[in-house]
Amino acid sequence: MTRLLFAAALMSTAIASEASALSCITPTVQGSFKQADASEAQYVMAVGRIQLLPGETVPSTGDDPNNRQGYSVKTRFDGKLASATGFDQDASFPLTVEVGCIGAWCGGVPLDRMLVFVERRDGENVLVEGPCPLFALKATPAVVTDAEGCLTGNCEVPVD
Repeated sequence: MTRLLFAAALMSTAIASEASALSCITPTVQGSFKQADASEAQYVMAVGRIQLLPGETVPSTGDDPNNRQGYSVKTRFDGKLASATGFDQDASFPLTVEVGCIGAWCGGVPLDRMLVFVERRDGENVLVEGPCPLFALKATPAVVTDAEGCLTGNCEVPVD
């Protein structure tokens, strides 16, 4: 239900004119963790790098700048999976990145060191990246510390 409301909010924003800009809430580890936890889908948290497979390229999102099309690309994830004791399980696995678009705005394939929430879907590993990223956050030390807190049950958004 939350995904549906999130998508509806994005769609209402995307229907605006070409001169409009998409406003995204800055994702937090806690918000992403809670979204994944509330989903019926199964997610795995990991820290590492995503690389395009040899021969893979990022496809075009179309010719109409106000109606871009999403795409999927095959990649490889190398890094560490989360466990109750932190990011301590070496992992290398194929990962499909599904990039979504709404109007003129698209997500992208994150190629930096990232904290990702990988969806397990029919035996496949999938990362969904829309125009407002939710399941891939740059893996700064603070982000990794927050993620480790979520793994141990301390997943409250810090108050500044």
